[in-house]
Amino acid sequence: MKTVTIDEAGRVLGVSTSTVWRMIRTGELPSFRARGRRRVPVAALHAKRSAKRSADVPRFTKDHPIFRLVGAGRSGGQLPGARDKHAILDR
Repeated sequence: MKTVTIDEAGRVLGVSTSTVWRMIRTGELPSFRARGRRRVPVAALHAKRSAKRSADVPRFTKDHPIFRLVGAGRSGGQLPGARDKHAILDR
């Protein structure tokens, strides 16, 4: 079984070593100790990376609320201004 260190696991997943440790503590990422060092199986990294890719994150569309804020902070004293952003987003 091929394994990697915590630092290498972080580079493969594109996260910090703190995040890798957090994932290990929560049981999200399996690991074991070998000769006094924490090791992560490469197969687990590949499974985690492919699961991360398959997560459905919706794309921004033109009707997304964030686009209603464009220019809202540069009103020159006219309404709506930057302070009115919640009124704009809550419509």
